[in-house]
Amino acid sequence: MQEKKIKGFSLLELIVVVSIIGILSAISFQPFMSWRGDRAARIEAQNITSVIKDIFSQVQRGQYSFVQFEIQKINNEYLISSNGMFIDRFTGYVRDKYNASDQLNDFHKFTTRCSDTLTWDHVGEVDENILTVNQISVDATKIGIGVEGSDVSSDGGRVCFSKDGTYYSPGGIFLSGSTPVERLFICTVRSSGTGCSLGVNNEPPSDQKNTFALEWSRFGNISLKKYSESNGWIEQ
Repeated sequence: MQEKKIKGFSLLELIVVVSIIGILSAISFQPFMSWRGDRAARIEAQNITSVIKDIFSQVQRGQYSFVQFEIQKINNEYLISSNGMFIDRFTGYVRDKYNASDQLNDFHKFTTRCSDTLTWDHVGEVDENILTVNQISVDATKIGIGVEGSDVSSDGGRVCFSKDGTYYSPGGIFLSGSTPVERLFICTVRSSGTGCSLGVNNEPPSDQKNTFALEWSRFGNISLKKYSESNGWIEQ
């Protein structure tokens, strides 16, 4: 009987295969990292958008008469929460228009209405079993969040909505003087460690990648856009 010749790979063949694998890995590494960064930023942008849309829908349905979306940064986390106020408490704030000095109370001023001193019936931070309010956290070491010209701080920012827009009001980073700031940026964390913002010509800085813009108005109109170097801001 003729013996079978069993032949393995030569050293040269192994070197060639390993080299090819290394080249392919090097070529695909950068696109993979870019895809992973885009995916992470997209997921968080969609999650934050959902928090705002959900709480705004509750005031439109009549579940609450006044609602709030809030964001703040605590250590290495961004905390995004929503709060709701029932009609009895809301009516009390509306009727209590003047203080003892016959001056308007804070609730009746656009720049102070949406303060962090309001009392809410449901708070997303603590009412975990209440499905109409919510709180999510975002890892600040991976994802940056900010408004134009400002990162999110421990004081953060707030936006309050009423059903018809009459008592709409911003606070914190969402208020510039007496002008509301109605756009929030979410991106892959920058090399400088700062939050997301805009550079010249309404474009993100060169070191800011995977930039999303969450926009809203006093009447809702909540939308999410992503910046593309070739096509500008694209609706998601």
